[in-house]
Amino acid sequence: MDLFLKLVLTLLIFFTPFSFAATEPWAFSVVQGLVLLGTTAVLFSRRTLLFPSLFKSVFGAFLIVIILGLVQSCFAQTLLTETIPAYPITLMRLYTLEHVSLFVTYAAVVLLTFQVYQSFDEVKQLVWTLVLAAACVELCKLLFPNGEYITFLTGLKAGSSSVGPFLNRNHAGVFFVMSALLALGLFFTHQLHYKKLFTRAQKNAFVVQQVCLGLLSLGLMLAAVYTRSRGAMLSLFVGLFGYAFLCIWCVPSQIRRRLKRIFYTLLLLVVSSAWVYTHVEDINEFAQRQNGASAEIRAMMYRSAVRILDQYPVWGIGIGAMPVVINQYTEFDVHQYIERLHNDWLEITLEIGYAGAAMLLIALGWFIAGALRRLKQLDIRKQFLFAALLSALLALCTGSTVDFHFFIPGCALMFFIILGLVQAPTFHHGHIHSWHCGWLGALLLVCLLGAACYVPLQKTRCWRAYVFGHGLKMQAKLASYEQGLSYYPSPRYAVRLGNSYYNMARRSTDPVVQLFYLEQAQDIAKEYLEHYPKDKELSRLYMRARHRLTSW
Repeated sequence: MDLFLKLVLTLLIFFTPFSFAATEPWAFSVVQGLVLLGTTAVLFSRRTLLFPSLFKSVFGAFLIVIILGLVQSCFAQTLLTETIPAYPITLMRLYTLEHVSLFVTYAAVVLLTFQVYQSFDEVKQLVWTLVLAAACVELCKLLFPNGEYITFLTGLKAGSSSVGPFLNRNHAGVFFVMSALLALGLFFTHQLHYKKLFTRAQKNAFVVQQVCLGLLSLGLMLAAVYTRSRGAMLSLFVGLFGYAFLCIWCVPSQIRRRLKRIFYTLLLLVVSSAWVYTHVEDINEFAQRQNGASAEIRAMMYRSAVRILDQYPVWGIGIGAMPVVINQYTEFDVHQYIERLHNDWLEITLEIGYAGAAMLLIALGWFIAGALRRLKQLDIRKQFLFAALLSALLALCTGSTVDFHFFIPGCALMFFIILGLVQAPTFHHGHIHSWHCGWLGALLLVCLLGAACYVPLQKTRCWRAYVFGHGLKMQAKLASYEQGLSYYPSPRYAVRLGNSYYNMARRSTDPVVQLFYLEQAQDIAKEYLEHYPKDKELSRLYMRARHRLTSW
């Protein structure tokens, strides 16, 4: 059974980045299916789950966002509601439930990881798997530098920001950074075994292994830099210094020597930060972001989020509801659909309010204190790898201040697998608890995870209806679009259906048919505008259809 579970996790690790970071609905449904399969196997083969004390803070954080999301979805409101209730609400039940599904899946990934990989050797095996998966992504980047991988598989023209199998260079960069830090941790961990090698064959194999790890680490760092993502460069910078500080702080030595090392590392950090600050223009030029539009748009969205928080301070606007709200608060029109705020921490605060964010902050502080305490108490051969795991988590958390990574499965799943490795029993001897869930408890947990797959599966069915219906004749296309919208009533899909109605009216020469489809276009725009009154595309569709009807 352990071999089967390891195969499931390995498949998950390699499938996720190579399926365009699992950003397509079908890919995330496959990911959820693999997680459900692995979790079911663990629950029904063991039914006694091990968890360390450190997991309490992680479980608490997941519990906060999941319960808040479920409560919010029970009290859905629209933007047309003038009163602001004192209890948690959401402005979009569909998106809230979709995000709750995401959080349940991530929680299952963390649980599954440390149930399967418990010993130190097993932890190193999984870290090697993560590093090799990133090396394969880097190779794909070298072989297909202009997104040919994506074009070959989808037939669509890859964007200029695509990197290998990733659709966006920012996410690819952070993925490489986390992997580079893990490779660095393996390098220093294996270095401690050098004195235990006796034969020449062992020493030769050791040298080859260390050279490979060193090249992998350096190659992944360069891959992160050459994605030309400023967020990835920031994550790498913070991650490397974070790893240096953790290693200096935890390695036993005389206090004077340790303080001396910390002083020199701090001095290097200050000098490096000053260099970065004085060469911002050069970095922007290297990143091919010279016009400053990206930073200006991000700053505008952050200011808009603060204005929304001023109106919904306590419980926020509801998990996942940001895209349907922000358009009425922006200072100028953004041509692209604003799906993410490009700051995960600010976005989640906006969606769960100051009350929910305060609870999450307490859980985060609890986790940091517990992790640092465990790091100090570990055997030295485990400290370097544990510090590398924590540094990889820090790197993505840093990148999430300027981008969105927790909602991109390619990055998020690596983050939560690493978070699961931090909980591995090998790092928590004497602090392990057990819970016997029984048949009924196992069945309830499986049903909960299965229920979390429902909304993403409906989104996948909707996506399939629109993708495969695009090339059909007009009547068949409309039928396919209507069916898809019944699965997942998203405003973006409603706009595509409404535009198809409008185009059908323009192509027809029969006045009765024209009138019918214009009314259909107007009705669907009107229906969705009641929930999304500030959606620009829906408003344009409604005005076009109304103008044609009034001039009839």
